[in-house]
Amino acid sequence: MALSEKLNLNPNKVPNIKLGLHIAQVVLALTIFILEIIVFRAEDSKINGNNGWPFGLCFLSIPAWVYLALAPRYERTRRAANPNVMLVVDSIFAIFWLSAFASQAAYNTANSCGKACAVSKAIVGIAFFETLAWVFSTLISAYTLRYYQQNGDLPGYENMGSSQNIDPDKAAFSMAPHDEEAYAPINMDEHHDDGHDDGHELHNRPYDPDSYGSQPIYEAETSYQPHHTSSPAPHENPFDNSYRTHGSTSPHPSPFADPYAAPSSGPQIYAPPAADDYDDGRPVQFPTANYDRTLH
Repeated sequence: MALSEKLNLNPNKVPNIKLGLHIAQVVLALTIFILEIIVFRAEDSKINGNNGWPFGLCFLSIPAWVYLALAPRYERTRRAANPNVMLVVDSIFAIFWLSAFASQAAYNTANSCGKACAVSKAIVGIAFFETLAWVFSTLISAYTLRYYQQNGDLPGYENMGSSQNIDPDKAAFSMAPHDEEAYAPINMDEHHDDGHDDGHELHNRPYDPDSYGSQPIYEAETSYQPHHTSSPAPHENPFDNSYRTHGSTSPHPSPFADPYAAPSSGPQIYAPPAADDYDDGRPVQFPTANYDRTLH
């Protein structure tokens, strides 16, 4: 591209350069607007078309600034940012501000400024830089049009905000180096290491009652038997509310006694049999117990 080689311009910098030029134009035009009001109110100054045109052009440039600066920067309004139209708008307002510069200079030459000639001369100087800013903006628009004709998109505008997008299939906070593998891919279907696999197999292993031994967890021999002391012994059965001294027999058997033992005179609480005590050939029957007894 001949124009880009002459300007030595990075396409990705075009949006910021264009925005900076339009911001400078707005600041200069606002200064001209304020100074023109001072000239209008000065003694012996005249209000005519020569100083009225720069004042009115400050308002006339507002739609152009909105279109040129904002339309290409947003995806929804980018369709309206035609590079041919932008070049035409920049060129027209460059001519407008050149005429405003000449008009204010003619106003001073006619001695219509009264006692505000110094302020009017300042307006001429600011209008010159305003015109120069529009000329630069027109050159950027010409570059944009040439780039669009060769590449099919606006320079830099299509890539705005792409650096902030994160691939949803990749980790957002990866500590990997910043290269093509900067983000580690996430695969939720992969298994963990072998240690986790062994735990998974152990969890899914069928129940084997023999692996825990044939002895019941609680036996009658393991019940608490206090030593021979002068203090009263604790209750072996939490449901036995009657007080008895050490060595006396509880009227209620231990709830952890063997359910298949010979029936005693007292009631028993049902306890599930051990896994090894089942006999597939024996008829199913409930263990002997007093089922009419209700615990409170």
